[in-house]
Amino acid sequence: MSCFPAFDYLCPMQEEGTPVHNYVYSSALVDFVKAANDFCAFLEQLSDSEGRSFIVDSVTYLSTVYASFLKTGETEPVFESPEEPTVTEQEWSALFQRIAMILGPHNDVLRMAEEGEFDRSELVNHTISEDLADVYQELRDFTSIYSRGMEELMNDAAWELKERFTEHWGAKLLRALQALHLLYVSGIDPSEKE
Repeated sequence: MSCFPAFDYLCPMQEEGTPVHNYVYSSALVDFVKAANDFCAFLEQLSDSEGRSFIVDSVTYLSTVYASFLKTGETEPVFESPEEPTVTEQEWSALFQRIAMILGPHNDVLRMAEEGEFDRSELVNHTISEDLADVYQELRDFTSIYSRGMEELMNDAAWELKERFTEHWGAKLLRALQALHLLYVSGIDPSEKE
């Protein structure tokens, strides 16, 4: 390392060859970070006039995020506790509302109740906008930490994202992707008034 030992805290980069350094700069993780950033930027730049292009672009971005995430490999956390989320409740709500506005009546989908939710045989009304806003929150929290360039935090954010993928956001991404796929193949354009 080219830093002076007394100032190591200013130089978060690990020596090349360490497991943390190799993982956070692996081509698979870097590709995923790009896909996650692209998806978040897409949602952050939505306008209310989006129509069929929103469906097409969402399917494209979600597919890319999912496929690239599966290639990221495994890591172990360095620190005890995860970083605080960066996406606020207001930001989540604003995105949820914007997507709901774009999709209109096509935002609502029925799904089977999950464990702990009512009787498992019941159908539950759900929204694409909720799933997309939840996936956005997970990915933006991760990319915000990753962009700081502190390798241990980058590593732990990736580990935490993998844990949360298993718990919920992976299923939410696939549920939104399936619902948007059905809108796509049905030729739905939410901007057209019915």
